[in-house]
Amino acid sequence: MGVGSALLSVARFMVGAHPIQKRGAARSQGTIYGGETVRIRRQWNDQRIGKVRWSDLSNPRWDIVSGGTQAKAPQPFIHAYVFCDKVEGKIAHSCKHGPGPHNIKVCLVKKDNSKEVWDYVMKIVGKKPPRGYLTQR
Repeated sequence: MGVGSALLSVARFMVGAHPIQKRGAARSQGTIYGGETVRIRRQWNDQRIGKVRWSDLSNPRWDIVSGGTQAKAPQPFIHAYVFCDKVEGKIAHSCKHGPGPHNIKVCLVKKDNSKEVWDYVMKIVGKKPPRGYLTQR
């Protein structure tokens, strides 16, 4: 995939136009459908895991800073944003700081997600940057 098509793919995802398909068609084309479950955490090492629909996530990217406490991870992880009322399960978010729903930053960890979800996310965010890359920005 060239740089132009990668940027177009990211732009489409950010405006909600990334492929959302029916389950059968998605699997055969190497994409996932909008209702696919994605497992998320607030930080890379948090034991509390929630679930959201793929179509509820926005702006996936590599980062080392988590949402909430702004904790730094030892290496880059994929982070994205989701409104807190779309999360099923308990994650580290309370809505104590103001009325919800809030758009919160969450972390996607490879071991929590299906191969199909992970492969699709990797198509969007690209390969993992080196450990020191994100700290130099």
